[in-house]
Amino acid sequence: MPVWDTSVASGLRPDSSLFESAFEAVLAGKPIRVAAPTVAEIFYGLALRAEDERFAEALGWFTEILRGGLFEVLPVTSDAAIVAGRLRALHPAAPTGRRRADARSKPERRVAWIADIQIASCAWLQGEGVCTADEGHFESLREGLSRLYPTEGPLEVLPPPS
Repeated sequence: MPVWDTSVASGLRPDSSLFESAFEAVLAGKPIRVAAPTVAEIFYGLALRAEDERFAEALGWFTEILRGGLFEVLPVTSDAAIVAGRLRALHPAAPTGRRRADARSKPERRVAWIADIQIASCAWLQGEGVCTADEGHFESLREGLSRLYPTEGPLEVLPPPS
């Protein structure tokens, strides 16, 4: 199963078709895989807005589904940290280009880039692809991994599930 990045996992809602698909996968014995940085990013975003009742409820719901086993959370292991550090040295900043609307500050975007690097490292070491709506970032990381580890298989970058 490919690893869902934050742009995909954060789209889960109790009444969404994405949640329904994820729930069916879990019932079939295929938990949705996410990397620990994805969980951290989602909790950060929800906790930041938890004064708003909708976000507080979403935070509670997301906590329940996480603890309930909907996700298999991949840790950032020592090997993943090594790969991520090498990738960051190769690509210290996110690729520029066509930008979608992004209200985050420059420091927040930098932190998100480091999370993307860690997510890619975790997925790649598991031999899995990454499902993402942010294909440009992960294509850059795929190329970086291929440069750093030319004898290993590439990172597969996949669109979000439909």
